Amino acid sequence: MIKTILDRITAVFMRAASAVLIVVGLITIANIILRTVFNAPISGAVEIVQVGMLVANALALGRSGLLDRHIAVHQVVDWLPKRVGSSFRTVTNLLGMITFGYVSYYYFAASPEMAATGRVTDVLKIPVYFLYIVMAVCFLLATVVFVYWTVAHFIKIAKPTEEKNKEGLDAIRAEDMLT
Repeated sequence: MIKTILDRITAVFMRAASAVLIVVGLITIANIILRTVFNAPISGAVEIVQVGMLVANALALGRSGLLDRHIAVHQVVDWLPKRVGSSFRTVTNLLGMITFGYVSYYYFAASPEMAATGRVTDVLKIPVYFLYIVMAVCFLLATVVFVYWTVAHFIKIAKPTEEKNKEGLDAIRAEDMLT
């Protein structure tokens, strides 16, 4: 049930990230064409791409964590017995949970200060506190995903199932650790 809820929430965030990437791509193409053909680049195109990439990556963070598609090296851990591998994954997920939780807290705590200063981006005048809030929410979702995986792997340690050797891509999918 919890995974289903997280799956739905992260899917919405992922769709938003995809939409942002499409817009960034279209603006980049339009900027290249306008600059090359008409010698009239889009004002603020670089800033749009920078902010768009920042937001798109933040929005996709929770989904990549839930699907276990973030940057990780599982080959060594997957060669170990399930309980030992789950122990390593529990520790790394716990560290991820602490890290993303702290970063989320930092962004939430700093956003009122950014709002009070009235700081904005250079060209488009996007309020920085808005970006802080977006980042804080995305990092909070990533924290919840890491809490989920930490608990799931801890349960795997406490209640082991029959060990099966897996090969290929199945050996590196975290979802298989829960089945």
